[in-house]
Amino acid sequence: MENVSLDKYKMAVTQLLYEAPCAGTMTPYINDLLNYLSDKTGVYADYDMNDWDDAKTAKGVAISPVQAAKCLQETLRSQKFMQGVKRAIEDRLNASDDDIHVLYAGTGPYATLLLPLLCVLKLDRVKATLIDIHSENVAAVQALINHFDVASNIIDVVCADATEWQATEPQLFDIIISETMTALLKREPQVFIFAHLSQYLKPSGVLIPEEVSLKSWLVNEVEPDHLLGEFFKLDINQSRALYEGDTSAFSGAQLIPEGFETGYRLKLTTDIKVYDSVYLTESECSLNIPLTFLPHKAVLKGGEKVSFEYVNPQSADFIFKFPKDDKPQTEVELSNYDAVTSNGLIFIKRTYERAQINKHGLKYAVPENEWQAQMKLFELMGLSVHSAIQALYEYESFSLFDSWLMAQYDALKKPPAIETVNDQVMQCLAE
Repeated sequence: MENVSLDKYKMAVTQLLYEAPCAGTMTPYINDLLNYLSDKTGVYADYDMNDWDDAKTAKGVAISPVQAAKCLQETLRSQKFMQGVKRAIEDRLNASDDDIHVLYAGTGPYATLLLPLLCVLKLDRVKATLIDIHSENVAAVQALINHFDVASNIIDVVCADATEWQATEPQLFDIIISETMTALLKREPQVFIFAHLSQYLKPSGVLIPEEVSLKSWLVNEVEPDHLLGEFFKLDINQSRALYEGDTSAFSGAQLIPEGFETGYRLKLTTDIKVYDSVYLTESECSLNIPLTFLPHKAVLKGGEKVSFEYVNPQSADFIFKFPKDDKPQTEVELSNYDAVTSNGLIFIKRTYERAQINKHGLKYAVPENEWQAQMKLFELMGLSVHSAIQALYEYESFSLFDSWLMAQYDALKKPPAIETVNDQVMQCLAE
């Protein structure tokens, strides 16, 4: 690890605060920050995470100090959050001659979003309260406060669960910072931290990040993504509603437009407004990784609704439920064994139909002779069982599956080969 001087550290902070965000050109400065802060705290991002424990709370998982240290390595994420905090502080300093009070919940070992600013910029009127659930983080942050000689900026450093922390005296903050989240607000307690701490935010105060917007999209491989809608937004209004006990936003439904079922998948994205015009959008960092449902897990039907619910606060997640075939099992009939498709094969349509019925929640047992015929069919076509079954479940229409099959097996264009396959499949079925 490179030995970074204090001057080099300060230069790196200055570059990150004032230069345009860029994952390429800014990464060396992020590395300088990480090397310097690691050396001063003794918490290194390259430690084995298995040796450090997460803290499990009633409202989510507080990641370990080492995992929090690793977050600094995400260049755009770190730079944009630092710049957003800087802008928010400057705006409030310019709007008032009073001290600016900041509450920073979930500091990690470096308090990355605040201490570097206090070290480099003259911010005498900024007074901060810092909270983290890990005693190792609290000790590391206190060491940095002493090292950078910024104790005059710090009101308190508290080891506490930010979802339960109570101010020791009546106090309101101008800015509340918390970056305790993953993509789609899963697992970590960001939602519940903001909900609880919103009671301590001034009416004119700001949360950092200002907004976390979760959206759903209908996507395929050909056309531009179609926005279905925003299904949840974490901001100050939502945080205050949750604090007051209104959890109605934790569940809902979105309508699938007609014509969007075949060949489309559902994609979920996380867009973050850090502050003002500072945004993190799709794939810019781990917080913005999209989730696209596999077709066999997300049955889309035009005119029907996809429902969602935010569940299990101990490791929170949005659970989506998709439309199912409403036909009772007794009304669903499979094609005959010898039903011939456009490619000339028998039995394949019946095989596809059974897979689709099972995918939609109805269970059709496979008789032994049909299972053997199915395996023989895959073998003769040179398909692995895994790839064939995946395709049977994945494609939303038989025509799409048929096209995939034609692309996999050139012999489907040769009648003698098709006849051979059909004969051997029928032998299996006759046994």
